[in-house]
Amino acid sequence: MKCVVDTNIINRLIDGSLSTEDIPAEAELVATHVQIDELNNTRDDERRARLFLRFATTVDSVIPTESTVLGVSRLGYSKLGDGGLYSRLKAELDSLNKGKANNTQDALIAEVAIANRYTLLTADYHLAAVAKKHGCMVRHFAP
Repeated sequence: MKCVVDTNIINRLIDGSLSTEDIPAEAELVATHVQIDELNNTRDDERRARLFLRFATTVDSVIPTESTVLGVSRLGYSKLGDGGLYSRLKAELDSLNKGKANNTQDALIAEVAIANRYTLLTADYHLAAVAKKHGCMVRHFAP
């Protein structure tokens, strides 16, 4: 079983509100450049270093996103999809949470899970709800 790890899972592992035992033991954990970029935006140098260390010891592989979004996607780490699913996911997230700043990133993460039939691991309620609506298996870790 493969699982896409949302960035908030790495944060919760660092904060101690989630432990490795909460993650399915048999799962292969994957992420995209999006999670790396989000971790890179952490302002506190020490926390950022701890997050990257945890990411490196938790995530088994980095895979490309299914769509390319100008200004967000990285060349070589994203595919040139038709953007249909991504657009629907983004619109639904915007509708649910009034256009939260990282909805683009969340939609890209959810699209990867849905398109590849991976389970999404997240602590984001809106992301979990939208992904489930589109047929994704989701493991939501409530706050």
